Amino acid sequence: MSLQLWKIAGFSLCVLGLSPSALALEDGAMADMQVWRVEDVAARRARMPAASYSLNRTQTWANGLAASRFSTFTPFDSAKSVGAKMQPFQDWNFMVGTELTRNSGENRFLSSKAMWETSWSRDMHTLGGLEIGLSTMGSVDNAQADYFQSLSGNLHVPLGLPLNAWDMKLRVSPNMNVDVSNGTLSSSLMSELLGQTVLSSDSEFQSVLNVSVGYSLAPDTRPAGLARVELRISPKL
Repeated sequence: MSLQLWKIAGFSLCVLGLSPSALALEDGAMADMQVWRVEDVAARRARMPAASYSLNRTQTWANGLAASRFSTFTPFDSAKSVGAKMQPFQDWNFMVGTELTRNSGENRFLSSKAMWETSWSRDMHTLGGLEIGLSTMGSVDNAQADYFQSLSGNLHVPLGLPLNAWDMKLRVSPNMNVDVSNGTLSSSLMSELLGQTVLSSDSEFQSVLNVSVGYSLAPDTRPAGLARVELRISPKL
């Protein structure tokens, strides 16, 4: 019986192309070689490059969420709102966003508002440093079915006045607003004389003084004067 089993095993090895002597030699060679295991092999797969996302062109805000210490003395609570705006295109100054507002009255309904804004400016070096800017912004409110759109412009004219350390400019700003809910169209014109000087500029901080004097004109209203003084101190990072 054992002789028949040995013949069958020899026939199988011949079919596989291995003789019993070759198999014995191979077993002896494998006994002298190092045995490799799966745990000894470190396989690394090539990773596909992942797309990276950044939120540096996103603005967020919140109003009325934190409790105020003066809420006891107020006759009613203020509305709570959260919003966000983002700039989808890096090479185009266009922002779009939304705002959610919860009314603090008896109804306490939740309203939403969609908003957008864009601006453009150009420095005309060939015209003596003339600066031109245009901006527009709009919003749609679902609670009041209101559509609001405004268009404004800025014209900066440099003034070559003989004033030491002062940079003088004349700014003219026309503005137009459209309110569909009230059916009103309003416009105004603001003219300002701007002055800027650097008070100190050391190695750590820089202080700049801005002064503006002007007036505002609007149809069916009296001219309104304005004056503003601003001291700006900023670190040099």
